[in-house]
Amino acid sequence: MNQPRNQFEDRWPALQEMYSTQGVAELLRFIDGHDDLLERRSMFLMASQRISSGQGVSRTLDDMIQVSRAAIDEFASQSEAQSDPDEKERRLDGANMLSYNLAADLAPCWPEDEEPRLERHFREGIRCATDCLRWREELSKGPVPFSIAWWALGAHRCGLSDWAGACEAFQSSLDAAKDHASEMNEVTEAGPGASFSINIATGWLEFARWRNGDESSYDRFLKVVSAFSQVASQQGDLQDDALQGIQQLETAATRLKAR
Repeated sequence: MNQPRNQFEDRWPALQEMYSTQGVAELLRFIDGHDDLLERRSMFLMASQRISSGQGVSRTLDDMIQVSRAAIDEFASQSEAQSDPDEKERRLDGANMLSYNLAADLAPCWPEDEEPRLERHFREGIRCATDCLRWREELSKGPVPFSIAWWALGAHRCGLSDWAGACEAFQSSLDAAKDHASEMNEVTEAGPGASFSINIATGWLEFARWRNGDESSYDRFLKVVSAFSQVASQQGDLQDDALQGIQQLETAATRLKAR
């Protein structure tokens, strides 16, 4: 989330110490004890961001879910209580972004995060992604936010071995990415000249189809990895995204086996 500097930044050392010594439940009780709405939002947001990223703390996925869920619920409830349309939308968008971030963080495709994902983690990811899709509809978001929300839903359906459901989600992710590419007069089919959104949605779709029993999808999956590799071999702004695409797809193929 691209956020302005948190005006309660100086609270983090105390919150960090509380989390590290007393645990997430005490941390949330402390924040919840504040009445000022801005202060509550700011501290919930900061705790969610810092703990999810492991900034100066040792966290578990369950702790990450607990603190992020508290932050999401805070923004959503403040949105519901708002009468001013602009403020209502801003609070809802905060819940939307926090929900997407949690879904993405819980996805089983980050090579640096080796904590095992269990069924409860995937179900929380599905809840978050589903909320995102609903809120993005309410907020009239464009195709790219929808594409990544559908991706998140598909990734967690993969975690539950719901390969047919994952295929549906990734197809929706790809359709949204193609809508954006068409609007921008860009390439709409996967390959070295396509956007990250097109390639990553296609790669995950072919992966899910492969796991769902379509053996021909394996070759198309490898072609997407190859496209990312060609982009990654070149210097430029797209290199980091391409490397992330390779890592995502290769990690998914390693961790998410057909059952």
